[in-house]
Amino acid sequence: MSKNSSRRYKRYRNYKSKKGKLPRLICPICNRPLNVTITAIEHQESGKKAHFDCILKELKKSYQLNPKEDMIYLGGGSFGIIERVKGKNSFGFIIKKRFQYENRDH
Repeated sequence: MSKNSSRRYKRYRNYKSKKGKLPRLICPICNRPLNVTITAIEHQESGKKAHFDCILKELKKSYQLNPKEDMIYLGGGSFGIIERVKGKNSFGFIIKKRFQYENRDH
């Protein structure tokens, strides 16, 4: 093995050993790992990051929704209950209730 290739192998070996030591985040709702942390939202009860879909399912269970209503993410850590309305030429929605879920102070 030449001197240059042994250096490259040494760097690769060090990179490979460091790569596996990253802490894995676990969703407090479903107990599965978070693969994409950028879409995770802070769970109110535990304060840990959770899957976006898990939080949405949890919120839908806690609110009684009519067939015309739906729960959506409005942005900035807030969710809302909307009602779909049908106009002459288009579909729209009315925000019936808006609530802040995630604290954005930090």
